[in-house]
Amino acid sequence: MNQRNKILKEVLIITLVSLIIGLIVNSVNPKGIPLVRDDSDRFKIDSASVQGSENKQVEKVKTKEGFVKPQNIPVETAKKLFDENVIFIDGREDFEFKEGHIKGAINIPYKEFYPKSPEEKQKMLGDIGKEKTIVSYCGGDDCEISIDNAYEMAKIGYDDVKIYIGGYREWNELGYPVNK
Repeated sequence: MNQRNKILKEVLIITLVSLIIGLIVNSVNPKGIPLVRDDSDRFKIDSASVQGSENKQVEKVKTKEGFVKPQNIPVETAKKLFDENVIFIDGREDFEFKEGHIKGAINIPYKEFYPKSPEEKQKMLGDIGKEKTIVSYCGGDDCEISIDNAYEMAKIGYDDVKIYIGGYREWNELGYPVNK
């Protein structure tokens, strides 16, 4: 029993030392992994995109990964883009989409889209040109699928992807056009 306690103590010490060394190396590494993810702007509406909806060119910001960051938009901007016949993509599962969706939207379920290769993702998007404006949405402000789908589209070269956080729930509540 004494030998077993000694081994456990040594394993604990080695584990703690490894953890401390790993944290130190991670903190000094310029490409270190953040220990706490900062999602503070994940749901924030981009005021530049709101202003840009009034025929002003919005500066496209590239991420450190090299793709253009999708912009969060409010319902007013989403409706204006809808009226301009912009492509809306619903990231919810097929059965949710069939229960109701923004009129004319295309269903590209995130669960099917995410694991695909860039070529397969492009195939799922069909003939939607990379220069087109796309509005990604899902069920509502408690759903992050619209954000995740938008980033997946941006990563394969779509430079004008908007994220409509309010989603189908807000759109439907406001009486805007839907298919049921």
